[in-house]
Parts: sequence; C-alpha cells; structure tokens
Amino acid sequence: MKRQGLRRRGCLIFLLLLGCLAALAPLAQAWEREPNSVFAERRAKLMAAVNAPIVLFGYTGHEEANPSYVFLQEENFYYLTGHNEEGAALLLMPESAAQKGWGGPREILYLPPRDPAEEKWNGPRMGPDDSGIQEKTGFADVESFVKLHETLANLIGPTG
Repeated sequence: MKRQGLRRRGCLIFLLLLGCLAALAPLAQAWEREPNSVFAERRAKLMAAVNAPIVLFGYTGHEEANPSYVFLQEENFYYLTGHNEEGAALLLMPESAAQKGWGGPREILYLPPRDPAEEKWNGPRMGPDDSGIQEKTGFADVESFVKLHETLANLIGPTG
C-alpha cells in the first residue's frame, strides 16, 4: 500500500516536471538570436518611416545598484540591433542626410571598449576593435562608444 502511494506520488512529480518543461519549450526558442538581416530590415523600416537621425541607447547595466541586479537589454534597442550587452548605442541616418552634407555611414553601432578586469567577473564582451565584429553584429561600422559624442557634434554642426 505504501509502495503504491510512493509510486503515485512519483508519477505526479514526474508529470508535473514534464508539464513544466513543456511550458518552457517556447521560451527556449525565444532565446535564439535572429539573423542579422532581420535586424537590418527593422532598422531600414524605421529610418524610412522617421526620415531623421535617430540615436538609441541600450542600457548601461548600472541602472540599479542592487547587488542581485541582472542585466536585461532595453527591448527596442535589442529589436533593432540584436545586441545584448550593456553600454551600447545606435546611430541611424536616413538617406536624406547625404543631401544635407552628412558624409558618414548610415548605421553605426557604438560599443564600449573591452575591459579585461570587468570581463574577469562578468564574462567576455564584444568590443569595437574585436576581429570579425562586423560579421558578429551585422553592422558595417562599429565604433567605440567614446566616439559617439564627437559624431553627434559633427552632425549638429557649428553652433553659436
């Protein structure tokens, strides 16, 4: 009698675990990154719709001082870039920018420089100077985040 109770309880636990795994299966597919071409199409649609320069920042990873904070990329930034590391930014320039004197690239992904001391604790990160970074990110132009200010100043032009 005790054996039947244990067996029944074991079957219930097994079915419960199986149900949990079945419920999590769609989430596993959501973690798979889409091809770079999907993100490029999204950026092209946005540039065509807005027809103005767009600057978008990903999260820095320092939004919360809580020691149990887990970094999650800003959803719109990820939707357009597929980049899931903190401290990045995106500059999108419409086609009309060339007519207004813009000579730079139409899409630039800005990444923070590599920090071996930080990576020791948080794992390896992509940096703007990594070999093959263009293929990994899907951006022809990947710059150091430090250059964003200079690029925006050039875009605005002389003031005063």
